[in-house]
Amino acid sequence: MSGRRQREGDAGSARQRRAWWLGGTLIACVVLATVAVALNDLRVRREAGERYLQALVDSHAREVGQRIDGVQRAFHGLVNGLEAIESVAPGVAPVFAREQVARIASGHPHVHGLRMERVAPEFVPPDASERYRLYLGTPGRDARGRWVIPLAMPFDWDAAGQASRWLRAELDADAFTEILRVHEVGAQGVASLLTLDAILIARSDSGTRHAGLDVARSPVFAPSADPRQGVVRARSLLDSVERFVGYRRIDGRPLMATVGMTPEAMYGGWWTFVATLAAGVLALLAAWVGGMAMLGRAAGREARMRRDIAASEDAVGHLRERVRDAEAQYRFLYQQHPLPAIVYDRETLAILETNDAALHQFRRERESMLGIGVGDLLVDGTGEDLRQEILAHPQAYGHRTWTMRRGDGTTFSGLVFARDLVAFDERPARLALALDVTDRVRAEADLRLLRRAVEASEEGVFILGAESGSLVYGNQAFARLTGVDTGQDGSERAEAVDAIVDPRARRLVTRAMARGEDVQVEVRDGRNPADERCLEVRLTPVVDREGQASHFVGIVGDVTMRKRAAEELAFRASHDALTGLANRDCLIRAIDEAMEGGAALAVCHLDLDRFQLVNDSLGHGVGDQLLVAVARTLEAAAGAQALVARLGGDEFGVMLPLAPGAVAGPCVDALRAAVAGPVEVSGISLHVTPSIGYSLHPGDGDDGTTLLRAASQAGAQAKRLGRNRSLAYCSGFDSHAGERLLLVQELHKALQREEFELAFQLQYGAEGKPCGMEALVRWRHPERGVLGPGVFMPACEDSGLILPLGRWVLREAVRCWRRLDEAGWGALRMGVNVSALQFQQHLVEDVAQVMAEFRLPRGRLELELTESVLLASPVDARRVMEALSALGVSLAVDDFGTGYSSLAYLKHLPVERLKLDQSFVRDLGRDPDNEAICDAILRMAQGLELAVIAEGVETWHQHEWLRERGCDEFQGFLLARPASFDAVLRELGEGPAT
Repeated sequence: MSGRRQREGDAGSARQRRAWWLGGTLIACVVLATVAVALNDLRVRREAGERYLQALVDSHAREVGQRIDGVQRAFHGLVNGLEAIESVAPGVAPVFAREQVARIASGHPHVHGLRMERVAPEFVPPDASERYRLYLGTPGRDARGRWVIPLAMPFDWDAAGQASRWLRAELDADAFTEILRVHEVGAQGVASLLTLDAILIARSDSGTRHAGLDVARSPVFAPSADPRQGVVRARSLLDSVERFVGYRRIDGRPLMATVGMTPEAMYGGWWTFVATLAAGVLALLAAWVGGMAMLGRAAGREARMRRDIAASEDAVGHLRERVRDAEAQYRFLYQQHPLPAIVYDRETLAILETNDAALHQFRRERESMLGIGVGDLLVDGTGEDLRQEILAHPQAYGHRTWTMRRGDGTTFSGLVFARDLVAFDERPARLALALDVTDRVRAEADLRLLRRAVEASEEGVFILGAESGSLVYGNQAFARLTGVDTGQDGSERAEAVDAIVDPRARRLVTRAMARGEDVQVEVRDGRNPADERCLEVRLTPVVDREGQASHFVGIVGDVTMRKRAAEELAFRASHDALTGLANRDCLIRAIDEAMEGGAALAVCHLDLDRFQLVNDSLGHGVGDQLLVAVARTLEAAAGAQALVARLGGDEFGVMLPLAPGAVAGPCVDALRAAVAGPVEVSGISLHVTPSIGYSLHPGDGDDGTTLLRAASQAGAQAKRLGRNRSLAYCSGFDSHAGERLLLVQELHKALQREEFELAFQLQYGAEGKPCGMEALVRWRHPERGVLGPGVFMPACEDSGLILPLGRWVLREAVRCWRRLDEAGWGALRMGVNVSALQFQQHLVEDVAQVMAEFRLPRGRLELELTESVLLASPVDARRVMEALSALGVSLAVDDFGTGYSSLAYLKHLPVERLKLDQSFVRDLGRDPDNEAICDAILRMAQGLELAVIAEGVETWHQHEWLRERGCDEFQGFLLARPASFDAVLRELGEGPAT
């Protein structure tokens, strides 16, 4: 049996260890998942911020371009009309010119010094031949100290196609300051206008105060940056603030528009999100630790229970053995004294005789017990106490309970029945029977403790008779909660069920008691109408031996606060805590319900203009009061049939039911006018204006979410158009986003349908023999034909599709090299371009797998990396490049010279080849600067013992110029155009003899 108990203990310990292991593993998984969620959230926030930043700079560039186009149209109208009038009525021309000049000055107040000249301005290219084009010069200060941009438009063309007159003027740079300040770019955000020569014209925060500043060191003008548009991260030279800068070149103008926003504005709130996740993980960890502690306590209780059972089994066995002995040896004494009995001397208190029951009771041997004093058996008494007891009670029948000590040191409670004997062995004696009433004493103590606990309980505890339903017992809390008097005599107590006022609850209780079932009901306590309480009553039957319910034990609890808290939580789940308005989910549900009823609706999205200024200048307390005041104004203006909701921040939503034939525009304008009025907050009169976008049903959406999103898009467009206006939704607002999404979806399908293919362009050495080829990816679109990487590669990089596409290109290129080797051209290199994301995502493993699969020799695969990849993380880049080089991969730097390469660091990288960018090769023979750059790169490569291959070689002059200066290899249309692999094989012909 002890072995069985040992096995059970071991099994319990094993279960506890498994619980610790499984719980720890689960906690670790939750922590890892939390970290992944936090990092993914940071990535999503940043990508969304960059898209928003690019949208702002696009709008910025359009408005600047429209301002200049307006001036160009005005000039065009003047010179066109002047040429027409001079051809038919020369005398009228001066009058016409003065009138048009005055009209232009009135319509374009920022245009100054409008005049006509015969000499072409210096900033106009000598070969300018485009009629009526407006040319812009380099910004500078005029005589009055203002920063202006020279303007010129040629006209009056002679027979040789040369302009004989020029319309001249200067455009005040402050004209762009107004445009720059229209856009909301967040705290410490700034919008700027630059020339393509890296000259600052105006900023949204300082106007033209820093005009003329050279910003050529900005990453916007870095050679590695996209010349048209993009997003970079830079620190301002003026205020040292680090921002994400979106830029876009203005079409047809030598200008560049930029918008910069701080990282906090781009993905603010991320730390709060991380803190929330961390709090959840800590709460889960605390719950797990608490659970394991409870499991440990349960295991301890289980071990103690096993020990108690073992002790009980031992005691029972010992008792059976002694009973058998007593039956065999002392049957007569057992029959006379079935209870533990002892006989002791009344004078000396020494024990004279005892039976086996007493020996067993006191756990002593007969020899050790006979002769000792009775006082030695007592714990809470002495021999003198016994003598006083003998004198006072010669015959004591259960008069007193003594605490007695056994021979093994344990104690028990003994109820003593005693009687004086005339004599025993000629000694005055006393017979005492000691009954072990330890369990009863303990039960009475437990009962007193339980009763005290029930009386002290904050919940009402009561007992009902099953047949009569009368109250048998009720504690003080029961009397306080129900008002039932529990002090009456049991026969006079009214039926407690009748105290339940609610008829429905009383029927439920009566029915459950009749069936002998559990029941739980909630009862309204209306004794105090000013403070109505809610009570929860639970009844459980107590069954007798026959299985019939004899009583019902009930508990009454005050759940008023819990009910109120639940109601409050339900309200908060559907309403805004600050304003009391419905929240977004509630508004969408209301719209959906109204649409199901067939009602015509207008759904409005209202955004307060420049609300952040109120928070920044007057504090968030005033801002909150303003939001509450706007909420009340909207409710009053919208009417009782409408629903006003707060969507978050300073955004509100309104559902306006429309009567048949009603027009939504006037109703929306009325809302805007109501909000735009003055608002008194903390003694301050504030004027805020709203930008409202609205959508209509039917027409703009089939559900609440779609209608609210459409209204939000219209509201954003209203802000872009100048704020403080209302605008109806039209489907063109989100067309660009749809096109971008469609392109990404088509790219996913293109990968699945294997629509991508490779073209190969041969590379030649200085002696004119082929030395390698470059793999170029193409997309054979089912509708648009063959597309180059410039069409789809940005979308691939943004969506992450560049990873599977890059792996496919790598594998396909190596497979084609294997065919080259079979055709006898195995000595040629195969060049493959690698993107920045692909470089960071297991590139070494991918290359090793492909090389092993196709048994590619060392030096046959060349990976082309851009300078931006190398400089993003030089230490990591070096580690990856060394691993690739160890595999036998040749490494080349693509588009060399277009980025900010660190030449001192370049010599430590395992690079074998530099690819001279075609932008330098293109102007050889025409641009001395490019020739100097090419010559310097070639000399540097020779000094570093690096090979150089020139890209974009299209003329023999370029080829010879580069060859004479030591260029090793050449690639371009002059030597070979990109073609399919089969066409390249045909061009190569049979392999060279070995």
